[in-house]
Amino acid sequence: MSEQSMSKECRCEEALERLEEYIDSEITEIDAGRLRAHLEECASCFGEAELERRVKELLRRSCCETAPETLRMRVRTEITVLRTRLVPPA
Repeated sequence: MSEQSMSKECRCEEALERLEEYIDSEITEIDAGRLRAHLEECASCFGEAELERRVKELLRRSCCETAPETLRMRVRTEITVLRTRLVPPA
């Protein structure tokens, strides 16, 4: 559990920083609950979340091509490597 998870409130800075992870369901349920609660209370962050969702949906509908599997695996591997560098050890 991250230090942010242990804090009860989610602030705008954290909400905006983790918005993509939240929308893509890539965060823990505890963090998702904290972000969800913040978005229900903060009109500004809620607006940013809605904009992000709309852009992702538009891109999904507009992109018909599928990347080759080898490229997809390279991208996933690189994302994993980057995330492990950004997350401090527990």
